[in-house]
Order: sequence, then structure tokens, then C-alpha cells
Amino acid sequence: MNSEFAPFSYKDNNLFSQEFDDLYSSAKGAVEESEYVFINGNNLHNRFRELKDQTFYIGEIGFGVGINFLTTCRSWLKNSQKDQVLTFYSFDKYLFQLKDFKKILDTYPELKEYREEFEKSYPKNVKGVQKISLFEGRISLNLVIGDINQTQEYLELIKGVDAWFLDGFSPSKNPDLWSKKLFDLISHSCKRHATFATYTSAGTVKQNLRESGFDIKKINGFSNKRHMLKGISSSGQKITENPSKVAVIGSGIAGCLLSYSLAKKGLQVDLFEQSDDICSGASSHELLVAYPRLSSHDNAFGRFNLLSYLYAVNFYDNLNSTAWQKTGVLVLNHDQNSNKRQESLMQHRFDKDIYQHLSPEEASTISGISIELDGLLYRDAGYILPRQLCEVLIDSPNINLKTSSKIESLSRDQKITSFKIGSKEYKYKNVCLSTGSDTSKLLNIDGLSIKRGQTTHLEKDRNISGINLPICAKGYVSPLVNNIHVVGSSYSDLEHLDIVQEEHLSNLENLKIIHDGAVAVDSGKVGFRAVSKDHMPMVGEVDGIYINTCHGSRASISAPISAEIISSYILKEAPPLEIRELQALSPKRFN
Repeated sequence: MNSEFAPFSYKDNNLFSQEFDDLYSSAKGAVEESEYVFINGNNLHNRFRELKDQTFYIGEIGFGVGINFLTTCRSWLKNSQKDQVLTFYSFDKYLFQLKDFKKILDTYPELKEYREEFEKSYPKNVKGVQKISLFEGRISLNLVIGDINQTQEYLELIKGVDAWFLDGFSPSKNPDLWSKKLFDLISHSCKRHATFATYTSAGTVKQNLRESGFDIKKINGFSNKRHMLKGISSSGQKITENPSKVAVIGSGIAGCLLSYSLAKKGLQVDLFEQSDDICSGASSHELLVAYPRLSSHDNAFGRFNLLSYLYAVNFYDNLNSTAWQKTGVLVLNHDQNSNKRQESLMQHRFDKDIYQHLSPEEASTISGISIELDGLLYRDAGYILPRQLCEVLIDSPNINLKTSSKIESLSRDQKITSFKIGSKEYKYKNVCLSTGSDTSKLLNIDGLSIKRGQTTHLEKDRNISGINLPICAKGYVSPLVNNIHVVGSSYSDLEHLDIVQEEHLSNLENLKIIHDGAVAVDSGKVGFRAVSKDHMPMVGEVDGIYINTCHGSRASISAPISAEIISSYILKEAPPLEIRELQALSPKRFN
């Protein structure tokens, strides 16, 4: 899952790729070249100013150090409307280390405010798709890291691109980025009359572009380059009109995140909740700890857990709400299995930017209480206040909340889903179930089960009042929130909402691994989790209805990226994960 960082050096003070024996950009001004070749070559200033659509899509081959991306950010923020969104897809084999990125970009003061924003959410050294939201959601970067021969499957998912930047190393040095096969995929991703620009005018590039369905124009190149190419897709796809309204059923975290994603992209959302208020189910807990369960295995489970965590942190950071508390989370090695898991993880995926190993002494200093075990600190993790978060998410004129709206059944006919609330019938082309443990009442899905979870609330106590971040072992304990510490959580098959003393005792027994001292129970909370057989969420389509459930106890991490997946399906955008992760999430996988 680790990717090597970009191997580079300086040649005559210019950034130089050691692998491809080529410069990253012109020797005379990378920003000026980007502006000339890609911004002006695709007429982007004017197109941004005149844009009528909600979203503009750009694709790029060759992210490099991000000069083209940052230059595009500058133009977009100056020329587009504040409610419009730029979606930027970019592919590169390597990522630069953050320290090298900073050093290189220091030489381009004209990009200072844009690179500083990007630095806050700088990608991790992880292969695959990293979706990063920037500038309060006005720009969405989908950065695909890895060899193009392994990542071009993702390119097959991309549709509706308005402009392409072809900026790989020269065709003689890196022919894979200029092949007919790749240009066919790029052509297939284009809207009709989409544009492209590239710094090269090599004969093989011209031929491959023409054969892939592009009309080409050769113009004067930048600086000492005699010519460059720009052009238009003559075979791009005609994009069908987006739906105007979507129904989301369920107003817990998953439903509110999905509603937010759809509304942000310009859709009207009717959000249905069976209770008289939002967050009535599993999302009604006082807080939810947000940290990843990482795996050393490079499989769909491991990739999803890591990439969903990276996306969730970036999403919450950009939301700028006190509902997100980025405290860090300490995960202790409390038994043989956890020790084995840690050793394997550190061997195969050691990345101090994602986690840090702490001794008992270091763990004690960071946590605020005496800790006798070693563990892993996830510095970017924390906890969310679900009720407060959901209120922020659905505070949009595009979201119409309908409470006390219990739906007994769904029917699907002629691509329309119908349901009744009382005597009133509703009909939608797109319906999304974010109904957690109630999902099986509305749709028959294999592999879904229900597990009860009871948390224990502790009175403020001087012995644990120093806790300043969530600490996890067999259970977890939170910092003081609303004058209580939350300890959790049980995992049982009981089917009622009553507080059970035995589950309190079980939670307190697990707490002893973290803190073995007297505590006083204040109260507790019960909710029901939807859980799949393989402990992965169910995200996708079943019989024309979208499913977003089975987040278990990990909704704070898995629900943000799942919301993006569903909204991308509805809007026919490229989802923020590769095909094998999407297949692993499919609700049909147990059929």
C-alpha cells in the first residue's frame, strides 16, 4: 500500500526526474508555462466565468508537484461562482514528500495562498485514489497514485470531463502516457466537444490523438518549444441531464452526509425521518470515536479502511465545525491479537504521517492519565458529536427535512420508486436508503444482521478527568464531553432498548484495561448497528434503489466516503475509490 516518493534531483536549478531522465517543467517558469499551455490552451478563464453548470470537470495526466492544479485553483476561485464546484482528476506514478513540495513551491510566491491551503490536506503516501476537498468544498481533487498501467481502470470510471491536461514526461521518455490505448480511455471520458492541451507536438502524439477521436490544432509553444497541441473531442459522450430531486430515507450520520453531498452538487433532497427528530437511531449516541482499523494486507478491506479514514479526516477538517474534535486517538495493544496486528501493520505499512508508535510512558504523557501499555497514536483522528454534526450537514436550502415520516414499504416500477406516508404517495427516480438497522424492513438484503450497542456514561471523576483524547483497547473511554465520559460499547443480540446492567458491567470491565480504578456510572445509551458478514459497509444499488448501510460502529469513518460514492453513482461521476473496493462494498456481494 505504500508508494515510493518521487525520485528527483536538480539539474541546472531545474526540477529533474531521475527515473524518466526529463524535466518536470520548462526551465523558464513553470507557472507561466502552466498558464500558457493548460489554462489558455483550454480557454479556462472564460469558460469558468461563463459556466452555467454546477460542476466543471478537469482530467490530468501527470500531477507532478501540482503546479497545474494550483494554477487552475487560482483561476477557478477568481472566475467561477461560489456555489460551483471544480472536480479535478489527476494521475501520477509518484507523490512528492511534503517537505520537498514545500521547498519546491517556495520558489513560486504567486501560488502561496493556494499551496498553503493544499498543504493542510496534503495527500498521504498511499497508492490508489485520494479524494481531497479544498477551499470549503469549492474544489475537489481526486488524485490517483500509481503506475498508469495499474490505475487506468479508474480512468474507465471517469465520465463528463470538460478539459484534459496532457502533461506526462516526454513521449520518448515515458511512452505509456501517450499511447493510443490511454488516449482511447481519455476520449471515452470526455463530454462532447471537451478540450485538451499539451506542451508536446510529437508526431506519435498527434497520430494517437486523431485516431482516438480528437480534432487537433498545432500552435506556438511556450518559451523555447516551437509548437504545442490543443484540440477538441469529436467523439465525446453526450451527457444526460442530472436528476433534479433525490429522496434520502434516514437522517442518521449516513443519511445526513449523503444529503449534504447531493445538495452540495446542486440537487434537491427530500430527507425522510420516521421519528420526530433527526439522529434517532445509532447516531443518537453522545459521541462517536473516529479512527481507522488499519490492515497490513493490500486488499479491498485494507484499502477501504485506510482511504475512507483519509477522506473522513479531510472532510471533517474542511467542514469547520466544532462537531469535529481532532484530538488524536490512542489505540492500546491490550492482548496477543492486538500485538500481532500492530507488529504486522508496522512491518508492512509504517507511515508516521498516519500513525505513531508510543511507549507506555509516551502514551501516558499524551493521553493525560497513567497508561501501562504501548500503542498507536492516530494524530489526525478524534471524535464527532453526531447530533451537532447532522444539524450542520442538513442546514441547506437544497435539503427538505420531513420528520415523522415512517415508510412501511417500497415499490419499483418503470424506473420509479414509490412509497406511501400515511395516505400520501411519493415517487422518485432516485431513492437512497440510509436506514441502518431498519434497512432489512424495507428491502430484502443478504448478509445483513443487527447488533445492539450500549454505551456507559461516567460521572466526572478526578481520576480520569485528565483524559484529553479517546483511548481504545477492548472498549474505549472518551474525554469529558457534556460533563460525562463515554465508555463503550457492548455488542450483543438483545432486541430491546432498555438499559441492561450486565452490559454496563461488561463495559466497565473492558475499561479496566485502560484505567483500573473506581468510577461512578451516570447513565447510558442504547442503539442498534447494521453489520454485514464481512464487516464492510453495503454501499451501492439493489433493484434500482441505492443502499448506504452496515457501517457498524465505524460510521464516523466510513460514511463520508460512502456518501460520495452514492452521489457519484447518481450524478454519473467517477466514485472516489477503485473498482475492487467498490465491488467489495456492493450490497449484492452476498447474493
